[in-house]
Amino acid sequence: MIILSKIWKNRKVFRSILPTIYFNFHYLPFNQAIKLPILLYKPKFYDLKGTVEINAKGGGKKSYKLRFGMIRLGFPTVSMYPNSGIVFENHGGKIQFNGRCSIGNNSAISIGSKGYIEFGDRFGAATTFRVVSYDNVVIGEKTRFGWDCLVMDTDFHKLTKLSGGYSKGHAPVFIGAYNWFGNGCKVMKRSRTPNYCVIQAGTILSESISVPEYSVIGNDVRIVTKVSGVWSNRDDDVIEY
Repeated sequence: MIILSKIWKNRKVFRSILPTIYFNFHYLPFNQAIKLPILLYKPKFYDLKGTVEINAKGGGKKSYKLRFGMIRLGFPTVSMYPNSGIVFENHGGKIQFNGRCSIGNNSAISIGSKGYIEFGDRFGAATTFRVVSYDNVVIGEKTRFGWDCLVMDTDFHKLTKLSGGYSKGHAPVFIGAYNWFGNGCKVMKRSRTPNYCVIQAGTILSESISVPEYSVIGNDVRIVTKVSGVWSNRDDDVIEY
């Protein structure tokens, strides 16, 4: 009965054990992969290029051994959202985990050929978290995201300037440590937040936020840069990274 109870308790792990084993041994050195530090639930793999690395020291003061299941991707955390696991696609970029990480159900990680994503230790996202990097996304330790949040360092298009040339269309994102993002936040290219901040639900960030630590950031303090002389040329908007 004890064995059956343990099996039932860990049934979600067993459900996706084969893709979990494949993912770990595909990306990690053998001495790490054998411990299965990354668990995936209902994963959908669209491309498995690039690299995945784990820094078990966490990039901070604490240091601990690599362990089973320290990174959990796609496990159901919120019943009101689809129990659809996680989408993972890496077209050649790099993802680095600086310790423990938990990303809930109905989420996605997408990395371009030159993209880079870094998760700080004890990163957490509840459900429907999407992170897209074709440039650079760095997230500090112990930062958390609520439901329906998006982090994206590219527009997937550029704008043609009437004066000649183009907008860049992508820029790095740097999210501070100990940040809390409420439901429905969107973090776009050029965003930068201080440490120890709360970002109000529904806030859209698209610039570096210059506020003291321990601040609450909301749409009313969002910086919006007004530009003129640009337009969206659908026939010529491909970004060169």
